[in-house]
Amino acid sequence: MSTNTQTLDAIYNAGERLVPGETHGRDEVVRHKSSYQLFRDVIESDILRDPSMLVSGIKILDIGCGTGHGTFMLGDILGAQIVGIDPSVESVQYAKDNYGSKNIQYVNGDAESFVRDSRTFDYVVSRHALEHVEDGLNFALKVDCRKRLMVNVPFNESEGNIHHLVHWIKEEHFEAYPNKEFFYEGLDGVTELTRNEENPPNSILCISSAPELKPVRELFEFPIAAWKPEFLQNLGIEGLESNIAQRELHIQQREQYFVEKESQLDAHHSNLRDLENDVRRREAWVAEKEAQLDAHHSNLRDLENDVRRREAWVAEKEAQLDAQKEAQLDAHHSNLSDLENEVRRREAWVSEKEAQLDAHHSNLRDLENDVRRREACVVEKEVQLVTHEKKLAAIQTDLVRREQIIANSRIARLALKVGSFLK
Repeated sequence: MSTNTQTLDAIYNAGERLVPGETHGRDEVVRHKSSYQLFRDVIESDILRDPSMLVSGIKILDIGCGTGHGTFMLGDILGAQIVGIDPSVESVQYAKDNYGSKNIQYVNGDAESFVRDSRTFDYVVSRHALEHVEDGLNFALKVDCRKRLMVNVPFNESEGNIHHLVHWIKEEHFEAYPNKEFFYEGLDGVTELTRNEENPPNSILCISSAPELKPVRELFEFPIAAWKPEFLQNLGIEGLESNIAQRELHIQQREQYFVEKESQLDAHHSNLRDLENDVRRREAWVAEKEAQLDAHHSNLRDLENDVRRREAWVAEKEAQLDAQKEAQLDAHHSNLSDLENEVRRREAWVSEKEAQLDAHHSNLRDLENDVRRREACVVEKEVQLVTHEKKLAAIQTDLVRREQIIANSRIARLALKVGSFLK
């Protein structure tokens, strides 16, 4: 069953496919075989309960059959006609060459296209394949399956495997599966009815069955033991393990050798890069200095031209300044004459104002004398007014006295008249 290294690497696909006798150790072989053993036992149990199924034959589809070792186990089922499909050309060819049978057809192709154009199957099985297909779990429901759909995928696997497109698969991801049951396969290949949060399973198995079929949990006693190799198979596995150990030791030695060589090569590359960088740096330095020298020459020429331009500008400005100074001097002389005339005019104005001020002072003294005279007159009039007021008060007092006398006289005369009238 051996094959060339290049083909084996393409099939192996960084550990995604098992090639019995060539890749992986005993534990992985046991897990693969245990899954397909359970598929086979479920189908054979259904046949025992309804032998009439053999009349039309048992049509089985294995999605993601890989190298065919699991599909070949299903070939032992009485009356089975099996189709195994896988996208790897090398894997399908390996399956045909090493796990072929009259009742098995291996097909290389895209699963979606095959399902779209395929016929009806009694059973559809898949072991660690649908996680490689976008929305793979629902994709499997597109197959026309009459009896049972049995899907085994990694349980709650985290992101990180670049080959897997579906991660964190748990029970809720199978919501669309009708009449479903869940089983859990551990790293030891044992299948349980329940799972333990502290020791989670390696795989989750969802079986969706037709309503008339008996539930799988009632067909067997759980847990179901892992697949055990027969004597010759065990010898082959032991020989494979020994070969794998020797290969791993050889690979480790070669890897160590390559690591040392890569380290030396890296050192040489590093030195070469340093030398290249130093050469580039020096070339850049020379180019920079040449550019600076060219820039200095250009700047020097620019400076010389600027000096000539400035000298011409200075000469022009000196000529303009001389002409301007002469014009300003003439203007200053003219302004000076105007200022002298203005000073004379203002001095005459000041003399005139001083004469007017003297006249105002004389008038002010006359006004002050007149004010004093008038104030004396006012004082005199005030004294006369006080005298008149006193005389007026005396007259008013005399008038009041006289009015009182008159009043008394009138009262006396009235009293006499009243007395004479009463008599």
